[in-house]
Amino acid sequence: MMVTLEIIRNASFCSYPRVRVSVVAPEDKYEIQRVVEEAALVVQNIGEQRICVNVTLTSPIMREQLLHDGDSQVTAVKDPPDVLDKQKCLDALAALRHAKWFQARANGLQSCVMVIRILRDLCQRLPTWGPLNSWAMELMCEKVIASAGQHLSPGDALRRVFEALASGLLLPGSPGLLDPCEKDPIDAASPLSAQEREDITASAQHALRLIAFRQIHKVLGMDPIPPPKFQRGGRFTRKRRRDNSTGEGNDSEGELDGGDGKKDKKEDGEDSKMDTDKENK
Repeated sequence: MMVTLEIIRNASFCSYPRVRVSVVAPEDKYEIQRVVEEAALVVQNIGEQRICVNVTLTSPIMREQLLHDGDSQVTAVKDPPDVLDKQKCLDALAALRHAKWFQARANGLQSCVMVIRILRDLCQRLPTWGPLNSWAMELMCEKVIASAGQHLSPGDALRRVFEALASGLLLPGSPGLLDPCEKDPIDAASPLSAQEREDITASAQHALRLIAFRQIHKVLGMDPIPPPKFQRGGRFTRKRRRDNSTGEGNDSEGELDGGDGKKDKKEDGEDSKMDTDKENK
């Protein structure tokens, strides 16, 4: 069934969503509004902290079902006159496919989620990284980290992602990021312009240099970590305390240094000298 204006109108006036919201949060009050332009319902609480939740209505039938007859393509289903914005519904379907892919591939990959969070923070802090959409970022991190063939720590995974970007992964003429959730070969980073691709590549190269010179705090946008007061694993340079001051400690040290060996050699030398004197006499 196609998602039409009649469906979204009935959903906004229906009492079932309001009853479910009252069951989940009986102490709070919510209001439900319909936004036809976005093909969605907006659920908003009434209180000091305003929280809005957009519920987009869509259907798998909204995807174009084409009958291929040679070179001609004929639409199998004719859209009703009050159908909602098809592009909004298609974007919602794509978001569902992306969420399923993320749960199956990226969520269980070691260090992948941490690197994605760091890149999202970069997109929010730096205007250069702003044009990079979330789907292209998640797809790139999964492909780069999974291709390592071994488990990577968060630091190594972040370095590997920056190395891939610095090598020209997003530059024009590169293979790009093939979208696995689409039937046709589509580059997930296609919305980026050539200048934006070059800016992201240059920023990744600069971040890689900062990491190499142990200045990763500048990449993460945080204060440098102070050096530890006490270094573990260092050499113990403190002298050993002697047992007493009567010379026994010196004797013990002489034993460790081989003092008895020197003494034995001296005694052996004196004995041999006495034997030679007797023979001469």
